[in-house]
Amino acid sequence: MNAIIGYSEMLLEDGIEVQESVISDLERILRGGRSLLAEVNQIFTSPQANATLADLHSPVLVHQIRHQLRHPLAAVIGYAKLLLEEATLDLHPDLEKILGAAQHLLAQVDQILEVVCGDRHQYLQLSRGAQSTETTLMQAVVEALPRQRQDWHPPSDSGHFTILVVDDNPINRDLICRQLERQSYGVAIAENGLQALQILFTERISLVLLDVIMPEMNGYQVLEALKADPQHRDIPVIMISALDEMDSAVHCIEMGAEEYLCKPFNPILLTARLHACLEKKRLRDLEVEYLQQVAKVTAAAVAVETETFDPGSLSEVARRSDALGQLARVFERMAKEIYLREKRLQQQIQQLRIEIDQTKKARQVAEITENDYFYELQQRARDLRKRATDA
Repeated sequence: MNAIIGYSEMLLEDGIEVQESVISDLERILRGGRSLLAEVNQIFTSPQANATLADLHSPVLVHQIRHQLRHPLAAVIGYAKLLLEEATLDLHPDLEKILGAAQHLLAQVDQILEVVCGDRHQYLQLSRGAQSTETTLMQAVVEALPRQRQDWHPPSDSGHFTILVVDDNPINRDLICRQLERQSYGVAIAENGLQALQILFTERISLVLLDVIMPEMNGYQVLEALKADPQHRDIPVIMISALDEMDSAVHCIEMGAEEYLCKPFNPILLTARLHACLEKKRLRDLEVEYLQQVAKVTAAAVAVETETFDPGSLSEVARRSDALGQLARVFERMAKEIYLREKRLQQQIQQLRIEIDQTKKARQVAEITENDYFYELQQRARDLRKRATDA
């Protein structure tokens, strides 16, 4: 902790000409180091320091200590890594010392608390315990949210992906968002589980980075609500948590999460996981789109049989460049030919009916005029005209 605080103070006191963002991040590292020192002092100077040996083995106490220490350590490590990528080379030696000290302290914290805690599974169950007592409230909240369908379309580049970052800690949100923005991802932010669900049900989200331990609704509850909804269950979720226990990771994966990363996360690993999850989502959406367009071709076949076929109903499918698109174009052409042929047949039938009607009329006239009585009448008429002429 002295290394973290000391080197960050020296860098700020040296007055090196650097960007304003670098100074801001150094100040965040310094605040993280001081916060870490305050947490340690509070833990070991509070009444907890006089706890019995049995209390020290309490999973609840170990869980509390780990949570209090990992958050400021994650902030120090995250900002140190960012500065190593952004700052000038003359700052790198001291930044590497800060990063090394934070990583070493993090390893020591985990090692000590794992030895102290006799049963890690118990406090994980306690952290999930609120889920059973708040299930009714959570279901009521979810049911009250707007059920707006947000269809997701595969974007052409990372700038068209929107990733929802859900974390109650502002430093964690800032670190993750900066990493995502540097990779040209769009970012949406939620400070708790309830806000996350409101955003998910009203905006188009490509992927969710979800913290586990949060107020109001924890990460398990948000994940459960998301996977229970048919319209949003295919949105990939990556859990990011200070809990690095295997039980928590397994529980999240069983509930439908794609990945589980521990704080402080490795930016390269996070990038790889993001790309893998988004590619999987893209392929799934293409599969759904393919099946929907197959259904359109099937519906067109039914429409041809019922003589309700719309020639433009397959235009979207026909634009595809694969075998389905070729099939749609062939079917569209054949359906149009059948449609036009039927029209021609209908016209021919109509013309034939007209000719038949004319023939019937001619026959009726012939039946009247071609008989002896009609000939006799014609002869009398001629005789009468002749007499009239002679007279």
